[in-house]
Amino acid sequence: MGNRAARRAWTSRVMSDANLTDLDKRLALSIADMDRRGFTFCQIDGGFFFQPEPQYAASLAAA
Repeated sequence: MGNRAARRAWTSRVMSDANLTDLDKRLALSIADMDRRGFTFCQIDGGFFFQPEPQYAASLAAA
């Protein structure tokens, strides 16, 4: 979702979805924001975390 208008439209759809709880909405928006910043949402052994995508990992380590 590189397009700002597409991100706003997606956010509006998520926020207006009656099937999602507030926690679901916050989680979806957080994952989308971190994805936009170059991170991947991962799960290992029941734990969840964000990991830098390989193409961005080197630039994040250098900073």
